[in-house]
Amino acid sequence: MTEPDAPSDMATDDEPSADEQFGAFTTDDGDTIVYDRTNSAAWIQSDYAVEVGEDTSSA
Repeated sequence: MTEPDAPSDMATDDEPSADEQFGAFTTDDGDTIVYDRTNSAAWIQSDYAVEVGEDTSSA
């Protein structure tokens, strides 16, 4: 008996979940760096942040 294929949005043994794949830290200068643990060339550094969410300012 074989296991059914995992849905494409589920991580397999070969692929880390998003929580495992990405990391973040803050530098001494206050910048935030978000990086991909599986690709050392994939990272973003920022000294500015915005809140992501629903805009409740409109009536």
